[in-house]
Amino acid sequence: MGRSAGLAACALVGLMLAPGAVAAQGRADAPLSAIPWLSETLDRPEPAPRAAARPPDPNPGPGAVPGTGQPPDGARPLPAPSGDITVTQLGAPDRAATGLMSARRAGLPEDLWQGTDPDKLARLLREMPIHDQPALREAVSRLVLLEAAPPRGARDALLLARIDALLIRGALEPAQALLERAGPDTPDLFRRWFDILLLSGTEDRACATLAAKPELSPNYETRVFCLARGGRWHTAALTLETATALGRVSPEMRDRLARFLDPEIFEGEPMPPPPDPLTPLDFRLLEAVGEPVPTSHLPLAFAQTDLRHIIGWKSQIEAAERLAKSGALSVNRLLGIYTARQPAASGGVWDRVAAIQALDIAITAGQPDTVAARLPAAADAMRAAGLEAVLAEMFGPRLSRLDLPPQSAQAAHALALIAGAPTRLPATALTGRLAFATALAAGTPPAAAAPDALASALHAGLRQDTVPDRYAPLVARGQWGEALLRALATLADGALTDPVDAGDAIALMRLAGLDDLARQAAVEILLLDPRS
Repeated sequence: MGRSAGLAACALVGLMLAPGAVAAQGRADAPLSAIPWLSETLDRPEPAPRAAARPPDPNPGPGAVPGTGQPPDGARPLPAPSGDITVTQLGAPDRAATGLMSARRAGLPEDLWQGTDPDKLARLLREMPIHDQPALREAVSRLVLLEAAPPRGARDALLLARIDALLIRGALEPAQALLERAGPDTPDLFRRWFDILLLSGTEDRACATLAAKPELSPNYETRVFCLARGGRWHTAALTLETATALGRVSPEMRDRLARFLDPEIFEGEPMPPPPDPLTPLDFRLLEAVGEPVPTSHLPLAFAQTDLRHIIGWKSQIEAAERLAKSGALSVNRLLGIYTARQPAASGGVWDRVAAIQALDIAITAGQPDTVAARLPAAADAMRAAGLEAVLAEMFGPRLSRLDLPPQSAQAAHALALIAGAPTRLPATALTGRLAFATALAAGTPPAAAAPDALASALHAGLRQDTVPDRYAPLVARGQWGEALLRALATLADGALTDPVDAGDAIALMRLAGLDDLARQAAVEILLLDPRS
């Protein structure tokens, strides 16, 4: 049915939204959301006394009357609320163990989650800071993507927390891959999958799945949206009318859905302020009615929507920088966005773009003197934006192949070390912190004493053969996963971390099997400017 066929029904919706219409009742409980901006695709069943009268059946056959609690013809029935009983097929693979990386490839023990309370692990994962150091981001990524058995009683708690950790970092692609490998066939998993597809503009897949299995989302707003996406505007409008009569949508969501179904009804009326927090469904509804919400102050996952070609170049750049800083976007893609066209203005982000473009051209042309002249401006601009590690990953390997003048060679050497790339300068040409970091990267004894307490502690951590006392009780119980999560959280402050704490955390990383990342993290902690 075409959209025009739904105008009359949409007008009914507009009348319901007028003053004096039936007030919608608020939900008794908040949605089951681990992160507040997930779309409300779950409803907790409202508690009711045993003797309570049965509410009007929302799932009758054709011919039900709109406004009586009966869905219109063509609407899918709402499933009964499910209880806490779960059924597991004996011998079936444990979905909670789903991962994208084997323990052997990750360098981690297969049983690292065993023996730890799953709720504690979930909390540690969701509260994990986003690291500036690429090696520490990689360590967190390995833990999140690891294929390993969950602790007893975890059900989907650990899997959901791992997916949430990716969403918090804006890493939609690995989150989607993890969900699709596990199978988004429970409401909690489907909700996350639905949000990812909303933000990536491929929500029709989720709507098709919902049409086949409506019990995955027992709420009305998702169903109204999907009905409209499928071209069933009349049914969508009548479903919204039913939901309003039942008090199953908030007045604010009812308003957004009605505007989405027929914006002309509200022509000339001011748009209410966007909700806080804003969900991906809210975001798409507002965008559809010509009221897009800037993503600069939204969670990182929303920044992915600004990478589309229909978005202005400045917004693309700013979103790409945020995502590259969190590790959710490759530096090569960021470079492609930086160099897509010539900046038409100056100041702020445009000075940064111009500096990167100039440096990229000089490196590509193989002109050492020009590179030496342009490197300081690019380094200063990126450091001021907190993108020093991104600059290192973007240009460090390429700079290491050039024969630069001495002062620029030192800066290029540092960027190559941060990127984990081969370096050209001999140890005799280096001094201080840079010389010490070079020795740590190579695994050779430093030629001189540590320049400060942090460097000394990191060096000691890389040489330590026993588990630090603070982590020993956890490791003794086999709780390597919890110990690693705590160690990685400790290192979030980088060079501002307490030296003793930093050394212990690096030692634990190495002893857990992450020797390569522990060594690289130590180098990055020493060299990345904590003030950026």
